[in-house]
Amino acid sequence: MDIPRRNVDVPFDPAQVPQDWCQANPFLTTHLAALSLLFPEGERFFVDSVKRYRDRITDPRLREEVAGFIGQEAMHGREHRAFNELCEAQGLRSAPRREAGLRRLLGLVRKVVPARGQLAATCALEHFTAILAELLLRDGSMRDDLDPSVRPLWVWHALEESEHKAVAFDVYRHTGGGYLVRSSVMVLTTIIFFAELAWVHASFARERGLLWKPWKWRGLMRLWLRKGHAWQTLAAYFAYFKPGFHPNDRDTDALLAVWRDRLFGETGELRGRLRAA
Repeated sequence: MDIPRRNVDVPFDPAQVPQDWCQANPFLTTHLAALSLLFPEGERFFVDSVKRYRDRITDPRLREEVAGFIGQEAMHGREHRAFNELCEAQGLRSAPRREAGLRRLLGLVRKVVPARGQLAATCALEHFTAILAELLLRDGSMRDDLDPSVRPLWVWHALEESEHKAVAFDVYRHTGGGYLVRSSVMVLTTIIFFAELAWVHASFARERGLLWKPWKWRGLMRLWLRKGHAWQTLAAYFAYFKPGFHPNDRDTDALLAVWRDRLFGETGELRGRLRAA
């Protein structure tokens, strides 16, 4: 699949974005805001881990896909940083401190984890984002949960995460990465990722006065129980541990063709937001 670099401008007007932009629910909103906060530094880590192996790639097609992957991730980091600044302006004042903490954590990972392990961690995290992206693209109710003022960012990001879901994995395999490291790093990455996400979310929930009000958390539980999302996500997650797993085992080509046309076709919803590279 082609992996185009799209220079998409997704402006956010503070006057148009409600404080609770997911289901008008503050707990769901702070949960997704926590996820968004992880993207700029996280995607820079992804790009760095793949770049280290770029000179060892002998397949011209994979080299092209790596270039597309780097371009897409750079755009995601830029637009989510702008979105995170909006969230901070709307009251999530701890966002810069939490991002600084994440930067220190990833700096430590770069120092103590071998390059192969860093690439394996990128494969693991790209698997997470691919699972969530496919859910968002398939389930109209999930998209409807997002206020129209922020929905374009998340849907565009989901499309491109699905487009490049196999690139880091292919680089890992092409350069000699094996099953044992891949599977063991997934376990460790899962623990660290969800601990970090929970920490950031707890900080945001505390600022909104939600942390010690568990009855406010029900929206998040309903989201994952709806339409069997929790089961679908777990099934897709554990598929990663099959020795012969590949991200393209889940065929999403037809789904992505629909969304490419819907967002960037002749009458695409985001066609007017494409800027010259």
